[in-house]
Amino acid sequence: MREHARPSWTSGRLVQSHFLAESGDTPGASDATFPRLSSRPSDSPATLTVVGDVHRWWRKSDSTFLERTRPDLSLFVGDLGDEDVEIARLVAALPVPKAVILGNHDAWQSFGRKGCTAKLREVLAAFGEDHIGYAVREVPEAGLSVIGARPFSWGGPSLRSPEVYDEIYGIHTMRQSAAAIVDAARNAQHRDLVILAHNGPLGLGDETSDIFGKDFGKPGGDWGDRDLALAIQRIEGFGLRVRAVIAGHMHHRVVHPRGAERRRFVRRGDTLFLNTAYVPRVRQTDDGEELSYFVRTQWRAGECVAIEEVWVDMHGDEREANVPKFVEIAGLAPVVDETQE
Repeated sequence: MREHARPSWTSGRLVQSHFLAESGDTPGASDATFPRLSSRPSDSPATLTVVGDVHRWWRKSDSTFLERTRPDLSLFVGDLGDEDVEIARLVAALPVPKAVILGNHDAWQSFGRKGCTAKLREVLAAFGEDHIGYAVREVPEAGLSVIGARPFSWGGPSLRSPEVYDEIYGIHTMRQSAAAIVDAARNAQHRDLVILAHNGPLGLGDETSDIFGKDFGKPGGDWGDRDLALAIQRIEGFGLRVRAVIAGHMHHRVVHPRGAERRRFVRRGDTLFLNTAYVPRVRQTDDGEELSYFVRTQWRAGECVAIEEVWVDMHGDEREANVPKFVEIAGLAPVVDETQE
């Protein structure tokens, strides 16, 4: 979401599918994690590899990693660059199955001008059907459908520029946006769904370090998307199962309090919420090596059986893989008022 300096260059393990509660520091929640197993059965699960906010940090080795590992689907949560056609074309040309949801930076100038720029049109054309805003991508190998939420999200209570949404999608209200997400879900071939979004839904906490909590400007408050929360409420009302919401946007290191990090992996009920915005997504080790960040998820029959944070070196080889700790939120999702706009 926030701007960063632009760089000068443009095997999974199965785990038990249930969570083990541990003592946690978060009131009303418990830490939970996927325990790692030592071996894999012969019927290997399907892999969905997630690329968090890019912000132009994309290396040839990142492409190499995806081409070598050949996930069943690569998921991009957006913010490739500021309406950056070059980066969009690099990602679009990857010879792997992919689904993309563009972020607020990908429509940065368009939102300022309140109209779709030629660059944004080029970015959308480069991805074609791989950009799944308000659309569905089937992953039969995983037994699930991936649903695209609203692209270009800035978070918070407003669409920010309804003119852009109206021009591209014929949408200019939160309720219309929610309805479009629901329509995509109802057209899916599977009952088990993963929602790919740039920003996550309203209702997951209002502290600055919560998964989609506001940490900038006047810090504090829930910065999740209202339309997405409403869409999930309606989708579950139809008896469909939202197994995971995969998003980014709210960066891992918060502005306030300085130096703190965000809780980025949350479970509520049967739904996993992943914030994959580790920004910048390339970090330097103590010995000077640069590693890129991915999140690998594995699925069988519509159920997530493994999640790992993966770090990849300049040769496209996996160097580190860690199982993230999940915070489990007790209780049901807050009810979203269907009449409020």
